[in-house]
Amino acid sequence: GQILTTSETENPQLFWGLRGGGGNFGVVTKLEFRLHPVGPAVLGGALIYPAAMAPEVLRNFRRVMANAPDEVCSAVVLASAPHEDFIPEPVRGQPICLVSLCFAGAVEAGEAALRPLREFGPPALDMVEPMPYVAFQRMIDPSNPAGIRNYITADFLAGLPDEAIEVMCRFHLTRPSPLTEIVTLPGGGALARVPDEATAFGRDRHSPFNYLIHSKWTDPGADDANVAWTRELAAAMKPFSTGRAYLNFIGEEGEERLVAAFGPRAYARLQALKDRYDPDNLFRLNQNVKPSRAMVGAR
Repeated sequence: GQILTTSETENPQLFWGLRGGGGNFGVVTKLEFRLHPVGPAVLGGALIYPAAMAPEVLRNFRRVMANAPDEVCSAVVLASAPHEDFIPEPVRGQPICLVSLCFAGAVEAGEAALRPLREFGPPALDMVEPMPYVAFQRMIDPSNPAGIRNYITADFLAGLPDEAIEVMCRFHLTRPSPLTEIVTLPGGGALARVPDEATAFGRDRHSPFNYLIHSKWTDPGADDANVAWTRELAAAMKPFSTGRAYLNFIGEEGEERLVAAFGPRAYARLQALKDRYDPDNLFRLNQNVKPSRAMVGAR
């Protein structure tokens, strides 16, 4: 192999492909970041609602996030209440609706910006408070222990109509495993102000929502039930999708799904880079961009 430096001016085509094309071309050994100040304390945490309120919470989330400032980071998670001391014992392990919140700016400004979300309901528990930014990043670690079984899929959504909300909330109550989560994330904002052609990740920068089904369980004997439930929910959500997905949120779903995620034009550019930098497809344990047939046949 060879050592290359990529940037907007040095090997710019490869730099383009790495931002969205993942580990298809080599091993990244060093990164230089442009940093942005945040914290060290941010206003962050979670709101917890009973599962019965999930449709109302999602509708309010849809309304608030349509005009929220860029600093508001949020997600609605349909999950089970953790087995923690701050959760009343009868509720632990039961279905809930959780809103994850972080204001990536001054804590004082965050109080006003997050108010339309924090005051809705009101929540059964409001655990939003000033905290170190790195503590907010670690909040989901306990719900993702090493060694559990996982099956994931996702789609960008063209919108979040009441019908889509109904589907997610209905399936929430039939999850085979209490560890499983259905996550809804907002799009747009700063993401949408980057031109689609600027990086290999494009096309869905303007999608208003992205949702993820993260099925998790511990018993190998429950594989079939959990996979079947996940696929059934994903099929029920397809009418609301753009037909594309965020590749970090899906497993092995075939080349057609990959091409749809990038779009034919971006995929062709990525394949040209693959032909140049990895024609034998050494780097293939990923969302794999395969070399063109002509190049494979020639070798």
